[in-house]
Amino acid sequence: MTQTSLHGTDSAPKKRARVICLGVATLDQIFRVDTIPEAPAKFGASEFIVTGGGMAANAAVTVQRMGGTAQYWGRVGDDDVGDQIVRLLAREQVDVTHVHRLIGARSKTAAILVDKRGERLVCSAPAQGYPPDTTWLPLDEIATVDAVLADSRWKPGALALFDAARNFGKPSVFDGDGGAAEEVLSVAAHASHPVFSEPMFRSFQMGEPEVALPKIFAHGRNVMCGVTLGERGVKWFDGSAVHHSPALAVKAIDTLAAGDTWHGAFALALGEQLPAAAAISFASKVAGIKCARFGGRIGIPTRAEFDAFQC
Repeated sequence: MTQTSLHGTDSAPKKRARVICLGVATLDQIFRVDTIPEAPAKFGASEFIVTGGGMAANAAVTVQRMGGTAQYWGRVGDDDVGDQIVRLLAREQVDVTHVHRLIGARSKTAAILVDKRGERLVCSAPAQGYPPDTTWLPLDEIATVDAVLADSRWKPGALALFDAARNFGKPSVFDGDGGAAEEVLSVAAHASHPVFSEPMFRSFQMGEPEVALPKIFAHGRNVMCGVTLGERGVKWFDGSAVHHSPALAVKAIDTLAAGDTWHGAFALALGEQLPAAAAISFASKVAGIKCARFGGRIGIPTRAEFDAFQC
């Protein structure tokens, strides 16, 4: 099969879009179980893996696997977990030059149960010793990339990234999933393309997407804003109307990292200068394929796997 570009043509591929992904990186221990228990018990897992995780880190892996060039900007401790996090990103050929190692800090790790429906239960040990300082960020490098992305786990870093991206005329994707509603909305106002998870969106208590998205859009610098709705697709507002894009129809095996994958693919597509509707459709297909595969980050498809799936 001929390699296709993000634009859906069989012509020679465009140059690899370069994307900076800023935010959290973790080490995930994933257990595959039949059901997630509701009461204390001892039970066995049918499968167990250790892999990298974290919203921005997984987005960076998605960019890299889908044919882009990713830089990960974030903070990890100087502990063994931090060593593993960085090593796993480097193994994916993600640029880790600007990973900030914090002396004496504890890196973030998580234990995750994934059941046979593809749903998950996540127990995270939070990072410790991560200061809010952003002075180390090489913001001038944003001028050399095609798009940026930040998650909701480090507000000062996301604000610095988005404001610099705006100054350089670059699209900025915000993965709004987790945190206090007021803070998440305040960060979203600085991004050109904020897209929220459904639980985060519901926490705003602003009504259905047709009502809430225009309100969110009106209070920021957004080109568009949206909400991912799992198997019900994506709704987004572009300043004139609320639109809907369907999800890829798959049997869900593991939804862990699906949102991270979606946002990484979306940022890559914007970096390739796709319009929002096409970028959303592309991201939804990539995330759908990930949901059909077990293992969190491990299930993120490569570009070759994506193209084969389209046949």
